[in-house]
Amino acid sequence: MTSIVVVTTTLPIEWTTEQIMKLKTKLISQQLAACVQSEKINSTYSWDGEIVSEDEWRLTIKTTKNQQKSLISTLVENHPYDVPQIIHRLEETNTEYFNWVKQQVEN
Repeated sequence: MTSIVVVTTTLPIEWTTEQIMKLKTKLISQQLAACVQSEKINSTYSWDGEIVSEDEWRLTIKTTKNQQKSLISTLVENHPYDVPQIIHRLEETNTEYFNWVKQQVEN
């Protein structure tokens, strides 16, 4: 087994599907991500002393260790939140998927 990097972030629900697609396309076309999945979620958290519950977009992004830093920098540069949630972790995967991810972002 080999490992890929999985990065998740959230974006405001006010972003249109077109805005989400534009960011996803940017990450893939710049070879920072092999795959970006998007879904609508609900988040509950404390902000400025208040408990907030709101709908958001969640992006799940697959990349390699070599592209991780550039991917995160690009997310920070394009993120509308003051404190963006950007979580990254190594995930075990099969060799075929690892090779496909690597081919997409490191050619």
